[in-house]
Amino acid sequence: MAMYKVMIADDEPLFRYYMRSKLDWSGHGFTICCEAANGREALEEAKQYLPDLALIDISMPYMNGLELAEKLKVNVPGLLIVFVTGHNEFEYAQRAVRLGVHDYLLKPFDQREFDSMMGKVKETLRLRGGFIPSYREAEGNEASLRNNVEQAAQEVFALFNEVSTPSGQGTLPVRHEFHPGTHETLLMALKMRDHEAAMDEIGRTIALFRLQHTGDRFAFTVLMGYVSLCLSHAGEIGMNPESLWKPTASPEQRLREMSSWEEIEDWIAGLYHKVIEYRPDARPSKSYNLFMAAKDYIHRNYSDPELTVDQVASGMYVDSSYLRKVFRKEGAIAVLDYITYTRMKQAKELLAEGNVKLAEIAEKVGYADPNYFSKSFKKHYGMPPSEFEQREIRIRQTGK
Repeated sequence: MAMYKVMIADDEPLFRYYMRSKLDWSGHGFTICCEAANGREALEEAKQYLPDLALIDISMPYMNGLELAEKLKVNVPGLLIVFVTGHNEFEYAQRAVRLGVHDYLLKPFDQREFDSMMGKVKETLRLRGGFIPSYREAEGNEASLRNNVEQAAQEVFALFNEVSTPSGQGTLPVRHEFHPGTHETLLMALKMRDHEAAMDEIGRTIALFRLQHTGDRFAFTVLMGYVSLCLSHAGEIGMNPESLWKPTASPEQRLREMSSWEEIEDWIAGLYHKVIEYRPDARPSKSYNLFMAAKDYIHRNYSDPELTVDQVASGMYVDSSYLRKVFRKEGAIAVLDYITYTRMKQAKELLAEGNVKLAEIAEKVGYADPNYFSKSFKKHYGMPPSEFEQREIRIRQTGK
C-alpha cells in the first residue's frame, strides 16, 4: 500500500533531525519525501515531490510560513498544512487555521501529541477518498493532475447544486458573508465541549446563507468543511466517525440528500452534539475535573481585566505550571488563550443583542481599553465589532 508523503520545512537543523528520526511516521502510514530550511526552498521541494502533508515552521528566512502556506495552496492542490510553532507565535498559528491551514502543533511536543495530530490528518485524507489516489497517480504529469483537480471540483459543485433551498427554488446562495473565524471557533467548541458555541456558529452560517437568493458553489465546500472538522475531531478522541452517519452513505452523499436549510442545520448540529457529548471514559480523571473547574472559574471571572493564569491557578489551589499542563492535555490550548476565547464569545453574544455601546461591551468582557478590545475582536473573528453587529441585524431580519 502506498504511503502518504510528508514535507518538513524548518530552519532549525536539530529540529528537522528530531522530526525525521525520532518520530514514528511509518506507523501512521506516512513517509518523509523532502525537507527544506527556508520558505523559498520548501516551495520548490513541494512542487517537485507533491507531498500530501507539509509540516511548516512559521518563522523561516526568505519566505515565512504564512506566505508559504498561501503559495502551497495554489501550487500543490490537495496539500494539508500543519504549522509547528512556539507559544510566542500562537496567534499567527490561529490566523493560519482561519486561512485554511489544517492544524497547528505547539513546540515542544511529545509523541502523544504528535500521534493525536497525525490521527486527525490521516482521517482527513481518508475522508477525501477517491481523489487522493488519483492525485498520486498524476504525479509528474501536469495535464493529468490538472484534469483530476478539475474533475474533483466538478463533482463537488455537482453535489452542491443538487442541494435545494428551503423554498425549492434555485440552489444554495452564491454570495454570503462567511465568518472567517468560524473554523477556529468550531474547533475550539469541540475541544472545550462547548455545545452552545458550536450550535451558535452552525446556526449563524446557515442564517448567512439564507440572506442570499441565488446559487453558490462555495456553500457546499463550507458545509463539508464543518463536517470534516467534526469527524476529524471524533477520530482524535477515539470515536468511530462511521457511527455518526448511515454506514450505507458517505457524508457527502448524506448532505446531497438534504432538501432544506433546516434539515442541513439539524444534521450538522446533530453531528457536533454527538461528538461533544462523547465520553470515552465513564469516570472522569482528576485532570479532567480540574480542567472543568478552571473553565468554570474563568467563566465567572472573565470580566476582571486583571485576570491571569496565576489567579486562576490560585483559585484552583494548584501551581500555575501544573494548570498549564492540564489545559494542554485536556483541551490542547493555553490558559490565556481560553480566557481570550471566553471573552470573545461573550462579546459576540452582547453584540448580537444590539444597542449596546462598544465601551460598555469592552468593560463587561474584561477590556479596559475599547480600542484594544476592537483590535482583539477583529484578530479573533476577522471583522471589527461594528461589522459583526450589522451582520447580526441582517440575520435577525431573515426571521432566524
